[in-house]
Amino acid sequence: MGAGVHPDIEHRSDLRSNVFLTAVLVSGEETRPVRVRNLSPGGAFLDGERIPPVGANVRLVRGSLAVAGNVAWQSEGHAGLRFDREIDVAAWVKRVGHPGQRKVDQAVDSLRHGQRLAAAPDTPTLVRISAELDGICERIAASPSMTVEVGEELVRLDALARALQQIACAAGGFTRS
Repeated sequence: MGAGVHPDIEHRSDLRSNVFLTAVLVSGEETRPVRVRNLSPGGAFLDGERIPPVGANVRLVRGSLAVAGNVAWQSEGHAGLRFDREIDVAAWVKRVGHPGQRKVDQAVDSLRHGQRLAAAPDTPTLVRISAELDGICERIAASPSMTVEVGEELVRLDALARALQQIACAAGGFTRS
């Protein structure tokens, strides 16, 4: 493993998947964007700024998925998480589709069959803005060349999308589908 990786990570028995996923780490009232560099059923290797101290109880959130755990180790912007329960790694690394993609597909199909579309509302809502930002983040994260070039910005954009989602939830009971 590369520099900055805690030596104990080499001795883990879980099969780890090397990934580049954006997520949010929640500790108390604070949320911070992080990058998940590898993932196993029992834990994750993260990098990001202001990671809570060793032993802190945290929650890792990616889209509609979340898992509680604690910070097992930390070193120079990197950290290892130990989850409270095992996760389905395949579900976490699965590319999350854009929430509005089904509607877009239906609209295109309707147009191809000569059907008329209902007018879309002109006023953007927090729900629509959050969903669009989330979709942009997922599409950029799915492109290896883009994640290398704009990785930090992608993590910040993802954090903004999550913040808007939380505001929308508080304002109108919005839930992710």
